[in-house]
Amino acid sequence: MRILGIDPGLINTGYGLIDTYGSNFKAVEGGVVRTKSSEPMEKRLFSIYKVIREVIQEFEPEVVAIEDLHARFAKTALLLGQARGVAVMAAGEAGLTVFNYQPTHAKNLVTGSGRADKDQVKLAIAAHLGDPDAAKNEHVADAFSIAIAHAIMSGSSAVAAIEAAK
Repeated sequence: MRILGIDPGLINTGYGLIDTYGSNFKAVEGGVVRTKSSEPMEKRLFSIYKVIREVIQEFEPEVVAIEDLHARFAKTALLLGQARGVAVMAAGEAGLTVFNYQPTHAKNLVTGSGRADKDQVKLAIAAHLGDPDAAKNEHVADAFSIAIAHAIMSGSSAVAAIEAAK
């Protein structure tokens, strides 16, 4: 199965594609969509949407796993929600099912601790993917962790129930 993991953000949206072979994972592609805070919001959101759409078209994932909102402040949640929304829209346009994961849940599945720091996540991603250079930065590492979390969870009854309800 090919999974696209997304770590949404207005300044940096990370993405990571993995292929799964049973319990083994291989990095396919990872990157970051960068926008400038000086640009108008509509331009920033379109940039995120456009790149995610291009990644979906080029690499043809079967599903998308995206980090769920976890902001403490309402304004931050609204801004993150917009970035998340355009990424979900790109997936919806392609007819892909989207699965949502809390960052602490993904970290727990990938590292064994929901409170793992950025360096621990990068090391765990490198170990899971067998590639020390896969997690180029924290945004790509977080995106890969979301994809790997979905790969781990894809055999669970919860994910099977979501897919059966489609």
